Amino acid sequence: MSAPLISFVIPAIDEEGSIGKVVAGARAEAARLGAACEVIVMDGASKDATVKEAEAAGARAIVETGGFAKSLRRGIAEAAGEYIVIMDGDGSHPIDRLGALWARRSEADVVVGSRLVAEGGMEIPLYRRVLTRLLNGFFRAVLGVTVADSSSGYRLYRAAAVKPLQGRARGFEFQQEILLQVLRRGGRAVEVPIHYSWREAGESKARILPLALGYVRTTLAFFGRG
Repeated sequence: MSAPLISFVIPAIDEEGSIGKVVAGARAEAARLGAACEVIVMDGASKDATVKEAEAAGARAIVETGGFAKSLRRGIAEAAGEYIVIMDGDGSHPIDRLGALWARRSEADVVVGSRLVAEGGMEIPLYRRVLTRLLNGFFRAVLGVTVADSSSGYRLYRAAAVKPLQGRARGFEFQQEILLQVLRRGGRAVEVPIHYSWREAGESKARILPLALGYVRTTLAFFGRG
């Protein structure tokens, strides 16, 4: 078996009914692009059949109970591909936009699937839309992040740009932390529009208070670094 060009890293907890479709879709889209791939599902100790379903669809499942950030760091470390695609396991990220991310891989170290650029969008509850816009506006204003949707979890990374990085994030603020690390090292990020759909089943793992505390930690860690 040839070495993968793309490594999909998919964090998941209790995504039975969705994860198999996501894994199968990722593999099919990579094949359509002519890119050998591997799919790594980082499972946070699911109580349902997430692992079994992921493996049946062709993924390698790794159990990691250290939280979202640790799960993604480990997934990135485990990835063998030249490019790493991060996406959710609930089907909310449109796999048919992978081609658009892939087409811009030579332009940047990070290609972000963005809900907040022209032609992008998100079908989520109103309070989440408001929080998403406030959050991203905050990071642009305070830390000078040039990406409109720095909280997007649908991304393509150049593996060499992110594998050496170490961080302090514990939760979903990992998305901003790793993006800031790449940019502060002189890397480049570009965005392509996506339409994000609210999960059809299960429940979101993001909790407002831990999320807010994580963003405060990230801000303090990077504030004044220049």
